[in-house]
Amino acid sequence: MPKSTVYHLNIDGASRGNPGPAAAAMVLMDESGRILLQKSKFLGVTTNNVAEWSALEGAVKTLVHFAQRQKNIEAVIRSDADLVVKQFNGKYKIRNPELKSIAGRIQTCLAKQPNLRVSVLHVPRKENRLADRIANDALDALKSQAGKQQGEEADAEISG
Repeated sequence: MPKSTVYHLNIDGASRGNPGPAAAAMVLMDESGRILLQKSKFLGVTTNNVAEWSALEGAVKTLVHFAQRQKNIEAVIRSDADLVVKQFNGKYKIRNPELKSIAGRIQTCLAKQPNLRVSVLHVPRKENRLADRIANDALDALKSQAGKQQGEEADAEISG
């Protein structure tokens, strides 16, 4: 059997309010820990659980993209969201319809890539700081952009 390429990913979802403005983030690293990719996505207004599951979905889609170009991939996805890890691993049932939908899309993606093996592990929050920061940076950038736009609108009203 050919040697597998090993990737490590840290994921995190953030929601300010539950529901509230939310973002998902991931950090992709090679086997030695070198960061290959950092990515975040604003999700709109949603719950923290949806944000966490969305981060997992984004990580899996990224891995599927890599698996289309490489033969054998093993990936360890680390999350500080114990609920998501236990739901993904089948220890807890997924009752929420939106989370079931996301989980279904993830399973469909994985089923289409037999050369991709994924494990999802729980890690303490302190071991997930970079993914957490990236998710929160996405929310801060959005807040900053919204504040800038409000300021521009106020300037237009004053000068108009």
